[in-house]
Formats: sequence, structure tokens, C-alpha cells
Amino acid sequence: MLMSMLRATLILLGTAAYLGLAVLGWGSFTAFFSHPALVALAIILFALSGVAFASGNLSPGVRDWCAWRLRVTLSERNFR
Repeated sequence: MLMSMLRATLILLGTAAYLGLAVLGWGSFTAFFSHPALVALAIILFALSGVAFASGNLSPGVRDWCAWRLRVTLSERNFR
């Protein structure tokens, strides 16, 4: 539980720092958020940070069968 809280804190701090640098680059908070595209970018940034916190694995867990690679390697040697 402590590691997940630490991970969430670090993700949020890193995201806020990244967005803070972008805001500083535009000059001020109101100048940055006066552009609708930048507001959307900030929302997407925090949404992707939420996805980074969810540590799910999209792999189906099936190992790759490498026999076809052996056949390709052997057939390449025949053509040289």
C-alpha cells in the first residue's frame, strides 16, 4: 500500500512539474489556459498519468513459438 501511494505521489508530482514548465513557458497560468487546445492537452496529460498509475498488463501471456524463425534462418543459408 505504501509503494502504491508513493508511486501515485511521484506520478502526480511529475505530471504537475511537467505541466508547470509548460505554463511557465507561456508566461502565466491564464495565458496558458486561454487556449482551448492547451486545456485539452493538460486534460489528456492528467488522463495519461492516471493510466500510468494503473499497472495492468496487456500481454495475453502466451509465449511466442520460435520454430518459424529457425526455418527462416535455415532457408536463408540455402540461398547464399
